Amino acid sequence: MFWLQREHFPWPVRILAGQLSPLHPIQVTHAYEGGTVPFGSGDRAQLQQILDQLSRLATEVAAIKQQAADQQHTLDQLRHDTTAALNSGLADIRSVARDAMTRTTDLVGGRLTHVSNEIVAIRSAVTQTDGQLRATASHAAAAPEPASAADPEPPSHLLAGPDPEPVSDPEAGSETEAEPSSPDPAVLRAAAGIAHAVVEAHRDTWAFLIQTAGNEQHFHIPGKVDDHEGFVSVRFSGPSLVAAITSLNHVAQTAANPVTQAIASHIQQKITAAVHEIITHPSTDGEGKPVRIVIDDRAAPAEPAHTTTAA
Repeated sequence: MFWLQREHFPWPVRILAGQLSPLHPIQVTHAYEGGTVPFGSGDRAQLQQILDQLSRLATEVAAIKQQAADQQHTLDQLRHDTTAALNSGLADIRSVARDAMTRTTDLVGGRLTHVSNEIVAIRSAVTQTDGQLRATASHAAAAPEPASAADPEPPSHLLAGPDPEPVSDPEAGSETEAEPSSPDPAVLRAAAGIAHAVVEAHRDTWAFLIQTAGNEQHFHIPGKVDDHEGFVSVRFSGPSLVAAITSLNHVAQTAANPVTQAIASHIQQKITAAVHEIITHPSTDGEGKPVRIVIDDRAAPAEPAHTTTAA
């Protein structure tokens, strides 16, 4: 029911829809106490105008609703795209930062390891030079002094007599006995054929090995050393193993300090034992397990006590 303005009609008016005919497309009636009275044909134009206005209003309201829905959809899409772009950008930034930190750590760690190895090698060179200087000084102090030209010659009658027996020089004998022996050539050849070997030992043992063999021509200081709470793992090549065996053998036989001799001899025995495994059980074409030298002696676990039952 549509209610028209009172200035046009003094009573409520309703439009009856659904009762259309060629002569009366729209039937308009007004309600009053006596019943329903149809309007005349003169009022149809005004009523049609009202209906057109209502239709236009409905169309405009629908268009406004559609625009609001489109704007809301656009805002939702913008919010979604912005959130996705921010998340993607943050992920890229985190990835770039993580890669930069990793590269920085590798670069700094590698250089620090190289500098540490160089310092150890320099210290070893200084130690060896000091040892050589001390040995030269000791030999110079032990050399006999030349006879003075002012000493008078003994009388001729004292010169006569049997020739004295030759006296052996104790220093010459000691020098001959102190000459170090060379390592077994078979062990050196087998060590030279090793592509790579892993040496696992304490950090101090690794430093001793660098000090001992760092100046050898064929010893190459590894660029990477894996340190696990003081226990290092290093990859060696065959030439480095040969240089290590030769240097350790020399120090074990010539060092004045018995502690140095013991350490060098023990490390040499460990490396030589690993090389003997290759000599005893050879392999070809890269088959078999790689060489692993572990310098970490431990006591065997205690066996459980056996209880006997009295008969």
